Amino acid sequence: MPTINRRVLSNLIELIKPYISESVVSLDNWRIRRGKYDGEGKFTVYPGEEDFKVGSGWHGGYDDAAWFSCECDVPVCSQGEKLYFNMNFGGETIIRFDGEIIGSVSSKLHNGWVCRENIPLPEKYEGKHIKIEAESGICCGGFCDDAMAGAKETYYDAVSSGILRVNKLCEDYYYKVRTLFDSVELIYDKVIAERIYRAVDESVHVLRFDFTREDFLDSVKPAFDVLNKHLGELPDYHPGKVIMCGHSHIDVAWLWTVKESERKAVRTFANTLELMDEYPEYKFAQSQAVLYDMVKKYAPDIFSRIKEKVKSGQWEVMGNAWVEADTNIASGESLIRQLLYGREFFLREFGIDSDTYWLPDCFGFTWALPQIIKKSGMKNFITAKLCANDTNAFLHSMFKWRSHSGDDVTAYFTRVSYQGEYDVGRVFECRNGNRQSSIADISFGMFGYGDGGSGSTTDMLERAEALKNIPGVPETVNSSAHEFFDEIGKKADEFPVYDGELYFENHRGTFTSQAFVKKNNRRGEFALRNAEILSSAAELMGKSDYDGAELERLWKILLVNQFHDILPGSSIHEVYENAREDYAELNRGLEKLINEKLNVLFSERDPEAFTVVNYLNVPYTGEVKIKLPEGYNGVEYADEQIPCAKLSDKTGYYISFVAEKIPSLSGRTYRFSKSEHPTQPCVKAEKNLLENNILRVEFDNNGEITSVFDKENDREVLAAVGNTLCIYQDKPIHESAWNLEFDYRMTPYPLKTAESVEVVRSDSVAGELKILRKFNKSTVTQYISLKKDSRQIDFRTAVDWHEREKVLKVNFPVGVRSCSSTSEIAHGSIQRPTHYNTSYDLAKFETCMHKWVDLSESGYGVSVLNDCKYGFSVHENNIDITLMRAPICPDPTGDIGYNEFTYSLVPHAGTWQEAGISELAYALNNPPAVVYSAVGSHDGEQLISVKRKGVVLDAFKKAQNDDGYILRVFEAYSSRGKCEIDFCKAIESVTECNLMEKDGEALSHCEKSFVFDIKPNEVKTFRIKFK
Repeated sequence: MPTINRRVLSNLIELIKPYISESVVSLDNWRIRRGKYDGEGKFTVYPGEEDFKVGSGWHGGYDDAAWFSCECDVPVCSQGEKLYFNMNFGGETIIRFDGEIIGSVSSKLHNGWVCRENIPLPEKYEGKHIKIEAESGICCGGFCDDAMAGAKETYYDAVSSGILRVNKLCEDYYYKVRTLFDSVELIYDKVIAERIYRAVDESVHVLRFDFTREDFLDSVKPAFDVLNKHLGELPDYHPGKVIMCGHSHIDVAWLWTVKESERKAVRTFANTLELMDEYPEYKFAQSQAVLYDMVKKYAPDIFSRIKEKVKSGQWEVMGNAWVEADTNIASGESLIRQLLYGREFFLREFGIDSDTYWLPDCFGFTWALPQIIKKSGMKNFITAKLCANDTNAFLHSMFKWRSHSGDDVTAYFTRVSYQGEYDVGRVFECRNGNRQSSIADISFGMFGYGDGGSGSTTDMLERAEALKNIPGVPETVNSSAHEFFDEIGKKADEFPVYDGELYFENHRGTFTSQAFVKKNNRRGEFALRNAEILSSAAELMGKSDYDGAELERLWKILLVNQFHDILPGSSIHEVYENAREDYAELNRGLEKLINEKLNVLFSERDPEAFTVVNYLNVPYTGEVKIKLPEGYNGVEYADEQIPCAKLSDKTGYYISFVAEKIPSLSGRTYRFSKSEHPTQPCVKAEKNLLENNILRVEFDNNGEITSVFDKENDREVLAAVGNTLCIYQDKPIHESAWNLEFDYRMTPYPLKTAESVEVVRSDSVAGELKILRKFNKSTVTQYISLKKDSRQIDFRTAVDWHEREKVLKVNFPVGVRSCSSTSEIAHGSIQRPTHYNTSYDLAKFETCMHKWVDLSESGYGVSVLNDCKYGFSVHENNIDITLMRAPICPDPTGDIGYNEFTYSLVPHAGTWQEAGISELAYALNNPPAVVYSAVGSHDGEQLISVKRKGVVLDAFKKAQNDDGYILRVFEAYSSRGKCEIDFCKAIESVTECNLMEKDGEALSHCEKSFVFDIKPNEVKTFRIKFK
């Protein structure tokens, strides 16, 4: 008669656990020293050492370190036994025996974070007298409540420490019966499930509880024999297969700084290596080259052991990326560099790379990604994050993901978290979550703890062993992502195709939070592009060497800060203090390099001249402002006076003029003139009006725009009052830095009243109004300008922001009807619905753009450009740009302070392509440089000329192997055709290559040019060698 109450049997199984191990050495007396982690593997050690006993406590804050030390004699094991070192002092701790790292332990706080207090003790220490040192830091792996106070003290109790002896047979038996019992409720075949239950029940009742420990252990083998006998009578049936892979997701920064991740990586990797020695079948995958780089620099002995495990096949280097970057905000070129530098590191250090782009925890995935993955020599993509959608469950598990260029990769979405246990419940979760099991009944899951939890545990690996060959349970193996994708790849042709972005229906606030990060990222991306072009040009002209090492150093500063909790704005305050320092270093380095190259390239000196350098690959027409030397009044070109405006600010006088059609990637030299400059206003400016020959912009008394009339097209642009600034209450359910909820719009605070409206310019270049608004403790100052011969209205905005849980948006209700808007993303554009017809449409109430968004109907449209904003929404005819947020978690001061940015309204005839909207956005973001006292020796000569509209020159750099130069372009207009590229130097050869600079087909070329075909949104990369 079986045990009727299943809880009784479950409790009996748990009574086995105390018999598994016994304490053989108690380590109650320690010494403690204190110090601080300085980064890069270095510590400051404070003077003094104290006695420390188990049962007492210690405390620490961010970057603090505590060293506990003692000595002990390690006993010798008998056959069938093994030793564990036990330590539960709280925090995250790396353990050294006689100076050698043997693993790590971590605490469990009130927040439920992982508890790892036992690590296998290597056999070589048995019978020896050893010195133990435990280096501890605080456990900053909890959630926001543990990070809110910044460097607040965290207190821990020292609960236990010592050496345990484990009876291996008893341990194996416990995990087997526990796993079998847990499987009963999950197995689909209820006959098999009931027979397993009876087998466990009969077996457990053979055990001799409540006798001596020796009596109990003697009864384990007979109990195991009974269990195996019954299991052997069951059919060998396994519904599907689940590949489980060890992993530790380490956020490079989040509730801790980048510096702390150095310690987290060392602890995690050390623990993983020890487990691999103990469990030879254990397979583990780790992404992010930057973590390996940290360990290489600061724990070279650990790094050497990783190399051995990679060679043996236990350790899988994964993902190829430098960091797991946010893919919504980062540019296409940044995403390429993440893979270029990461893959280069893996090949150099391990001799292998990965064929799978591993991004389990990013907040949505740009439509451009499949092309980047495929053209980087990779085939697969994996994520888990979409399981946290707040509205709709994502449609597929296995699918072909197609980019806007038409490139496909094999993608897998696991509906189970990327960190956690390895047990029978998780195995069934993985299998049940596979929506394509009818095509390929094989699923993938990850196990292990991240962010200081140090990866997998002995408990997980013991359960993995126990899971083998259980009838009714999916076939379960601990293997690699590579093996998984190899298996499902056989059926990939049958997978459904998903053609579009993988929009994450959550964390919509990350498009806007921590505005300064977004701004510095945008500027850094452009400045790095410009610096590489200038450095290449200087070397090609024989004037200086290419600054490859310095450019790579600067790129890596930017790439680390694109990590998916830094760039989105979802880290603690200390992370952003460090980010400001990083951006300052990036900006200093780029400014120095760019200035050096400009002065080398334009080295002919003339104090009365200056050269305007156009970085764009299209001609530049726009305003240029230059400092005016004393005694001069204007500017001339080719002996003709140029209309200009003489202005002043705190630093002195300057001249503003419109530079007309400066050739692409070239410079034009102007001269200062002592003649009086023309002063005839070309733009009418009054408190309620800005007007040029194209547009008439009317304002009410509070500075809101009541009309934008397009005189060329005889058309009103707005459907209602525009440029309306509104602050909304922004109180998400949780995770305020991450989330913007749909209901924010229910509590609006319109900024209707202007404190002042004044005319600040009305001259031959532009008309400009200054409008000041106040709300609560914040002020918004806008300089609204319209230039001559332009249909672009600029809103240069300064926000002194002192709000909590608010969001600032600007609205333009336009006189256009369309069911979709178009916005720029990496390597092209995307169309999104402007209606809420379905729950999928509604879920996209806030989306991500790069430099522009457009709403057009046949023959006419309106675009909004920006220089550093990403979050926006278009509903029906309303274009809303999200300008500022004020989240309070995990950084309670997030976004508080002074912010400057510009957005622009551009009404246009025709399509956005015909109106050159992309080119205008690039000009707003990458204005020309001015080189004073410099004359271009070849005025107007172009370094590179791209002779197809809509093809963007994204990079021109020295090849990674120094063999020629790499030129990269992409098609931005969603069109196809032939493109010609001309150079200023004679070509020796042109070879098309992939994004990782691996050579492909050689192309024919003329003396200084070549022609190629390009498809919509396609990225093309070429290796150019010059004569």
